[in-house]
Amino acid sequence: MDDLMEFLRDRLDEDEKMSGAASEGPWSVDNGDYAKLVYGADQSAVLCHGCWGGEASVFESTADALHIVRHDPARILAVVEAKRTAIGHYEKLRRFAETARREEYLRVEGAGAVVIKMLALPYADHPGYRDDWRP
Repeated sequence: MDDLMEFLRDRLDEDEKMSGAASEGPWSVDNGDYAKLVYGADQSAVLCHGCWGGEASVFESTADALHIVRHDPARILAVVEAKRTAIGHYEKLRRFAETARREEYLRVEGAGAVVIKMLALPYADHPGYRDDWRP
């Protein structure tokens, strides 16, 4: 379980670093007639489709743009913080259960392990993810 916790913390650190390096959110969409733009908090264009001047097409539809906006850096940072909080609560409960009766410890460990495994599941495509961590 400790290996899984370390793996999950490392992935959360990566998510935080990548989101922190991106243009500040919240992001918004301008679905104009000629171009679809995703704007950052300072109203500078973060991504563009169909823009003039040779910019690369990044997304093909308004649905793509809305998906990108929904997962802006601010949201990802909030997800990272929520997962870290859940991990912290599990660790506190685990420490408490270690001082309790064995059956209480096993019950806490079992239930908590499922939650931690579920939090790590989105990273199953990472080369460091182990199949025995699947819930």
